[in-house]
Amino acid sequence: MTASLFVTGTPAALRGRRSPEHDGNPVSEAAVAHAVARPVVDGLESSVCGVLVTAAAADDWRTVRTAPRCEECSRIAG
Repeated sequence: MTASLFVTGTPAALRGRRSPEHDGNPVSEAAVAHAVARPVVDGLESSVCGVLVTAAAADDWRTVRTAPRCEECSRIAG
């Protein structure tokens, strides 16, 4: 099995961030996984949809399924 061109990232903690489509309730992004383009150095990275995430080079996008996936990242990364 070959590795994909993307790794999985989880959103970095952003206090006070609000989602306009959720009536002003805090965004629950911690439950959503995002894709990050390789090469990756472990730590803060920007996902393919633009969210700041914490990524690890060992967490391959195709094989790691720890949480629901971001729709935009899934569309871009497959």
